[in-house]
Amino acid sequence: MTQEPLKQRLAALQDLSTLELTTIGRKTGKRHTVTTWFLVEGETVYLVTLRLRRDWPRNLKKNGRADLQIAGKLFKGHAKQILDTKRLEHVKALLSKKYWAAWLGSWFGMGPEGAFAVTVDA
Repeated sequence: MTQEPLKQRLAALQDLSTLELTTIGRKTGKRHTVTTWFLVEGETVYLVTLRLRRDWPRNLKKNGRADLQIAGKLFKGHAKQILDTKRLEHVKALLSKKYWAAWLGSWFGMGPEGAFAVTVDA
């Protein structure tokens, strides 16, 4: 049985609100799971944060390993912080389009402090 392409599997889940993100603790080496918003574009999953000082962004900066559980489906991948200003603005626009609270926050000058692009293993 052939598995459907990654792009199609992610597209089927893109309208859901949250996923469970598991990272590896940068100090403890233990698994750390949080619930967070996400965005899908093609074969990339974007994760955004209001504060880069949270544990999960700091863990991703150190290790990069990201396990994403979306609607009971597990995706493993590697996350890299988005440092390119143009790409970060693109992700912020996607965020405002998907989540009304992010759109509203953008009107008050609030928005994500950073974002990560997760390359999912096929």
